[in-house]
Amino acid sequence: MFPDARDAKKVNAEYINKQERNKLLWSLRSDFAWAGKKIPECIEIDGEEYRLRDLIRELKVKESPEPEKASKVRALIPKLKAKAKANEELLETEELTKTEAGALYEEATGLLRAAIELKDRLDGKGGEESSDELKKMLNAQRLVDEKSFQQLLKSLK
Repeated sequence: MFPDARDAKKVNAEYINKQERNKLLWSLRSDFAWAGKKIPECIEIDGEEYRLRDLIRELKVKESPEPEKASKVRALIPKLKAKAKANEELLETEELTKTEAGALYEEATGLLRAAIELKDRLDGKGGEESSDELKKMLNAQRLVDEKSFQQLLKSLK
C-alpha cells in the first residue's frame, strides 16, 4: 500500500470535530446553502424511489404538467424538505466521519435545491429568468455589503 493511500484512509476515518460540525450546520442553515449544489440523481423516501433530475427536466420541458403529476410533485416537496431536515439532525447529533458528514451535507443541500426547483417549475417560475433575478439580487447585496464594509473601514481610521 502506498503511503498516500494510508493517509487517505486515515482522513476518511477521522471524525468531525465540533468546529467542523458547526461550520457545516451554519452553512446548511444559510439562506442560499442550495445555490450551485448538485441535485441528487435519485433518492429513496419512505421506500419509494424518485428520479429527481429526470423529474425536474420533465417539468422544464412541459408548459404545465397534468394535474395528477402536479399533485404528486407537490406532495414530494415536503418529503424532500423533511429528508433534508433529517440529514441536518443527523449531522447535528451523530458522531460522523468527515466523509459521512460531507455526504450528508451534500445530500441535504441537493434535496433543498430540488425542492426549490420543483416548486418553481410548478409555479411557472424558473429557468434563465429566475437565475438572472438571483444574480441581480446577489449583485445588489454584494454592493450593499461593500458599501457597509467601506463605511466600517472609514470609521476605524
